[in-house]
Amino acid sequence: RGQERFNIYCAPCHGELGNGAGVVVQRGFVPPPTYHQDRLRTVAVGYLYGVITNGLAPMPSYANQISPRDRWVIVAYIRALQFSQNVNVKDLTPAEQQAVAAGG
Repeated sequence: RGQERFNIYCAPCHGELGNGAGVVVQRGFVPPPTYHQDRLRTVAVGYLYGVITNGLAPMPSYANQISPRDRWVIVAYIRALQFSQNVNVKDLTPAEQQAVAAGG
């Protein structure tokens, strides 16, 4: 559900990977920050929830469009995206390390 809601409300600006390269950015809008920078990887989850709720800079509030429950599932999905794009290869199993080395 988090991925579904993220793709509807967030990906147009933030991109499907959370890297700030959504379709609106490709059409000339100012890119939002990537979720993969150290500051946003370490920020409290309440901060992300608050930004979805209240907006920040050019991002509007989504309080009326996204239920509180769905805001939390989006935050959980953002954390999953952050982990998926910043895995330490040493934390993978040997088979997974081989797949990465082979380009998989």
